[in-house]
Amino acid sequence: MTTTTQILATIGARHRDGQPLTDLLCIDCAQSLRLAGVGMTLMNAAGHQAVIGTSGALASRLEEIQFDLGEGPSLDASRTNRTVGSDDLNDGVLLRWPTFASAALTAGISAVTAVPLSVGEVRLGSLSMYRSSPGHLDEHQQATAHAYSGAAVVVLLHLQERIPSLDLSLDSLDGLHPDLGAPVAYRAEVHQATGFLSVKASVGMTEAMLLLRAHAFAADRSLLDVARDVLAGRLRIHPEESEDD
Repeated sequence: MTTTTQILATIGARHRDGQPLTDLLCIDCAQSLRLAGVGMTLMNAAGHQAVIGTSGALASRLEEIQFDLGEGPSLDASRTNRTVGSDDLNDGVLLRWPTFASAALTAGISAVTAVPLSVGEVRLGSLSMYRSSPGHLDEHQQATAHAYSGAAVVVLLHLQERIPSLDLSLDSLDGLHPDLGAPVAYRAEVHQATGFLSVKASVGMTEAMLLLRAHAFAADRSLLDVARDVLAGRLRIHPEESEDD
């Protein structure tokens, strides 16, 4: 059975050319369990998140979709601190994650397992494993999946210069290792745009985020691109905003 120690030794030996340990862990996990993709997400208590590691483009897109939509297994695993998923995304999951499940199926993903990453009561995020065929993980695969989640936590702790930063306050990047800080900074623009829109449209932060997501979905654009346009003044979303604002 693959152990956390073995996983760390393997990715440590491959750590070269500046490739983040978080990516290496996801790649190794995907290869070991013969998965279609693996993604690692950092998430704080307020629900702010950033994709910090993936095995490739497919996993990256699936993680980003969940952020854009505000739904999916990666988010639920982080929020509940429990393993969540579906052995068949065609089987009733449309009621749980309607838009994510549809997007995943279109991308060729039929099953997913998301394992929470935490240290005691401190919730760090999740490690999500995507499969191209329906079916459940057997006992050996489940043990291996949890070994990778344990290794992911060790990697996060290793990358941190200060343990207090693990509250993941995304409003401040102080203490975040560059491998973690870059994705967080990338996502900070979305939260800045949410705050900006909240003031301009006189709505709460939740409503402002919903406006951003709705526009991104309707325009078939990423949430980040929409946020950047809002911050740059190239896009006005709320219909009550006047041209003189």
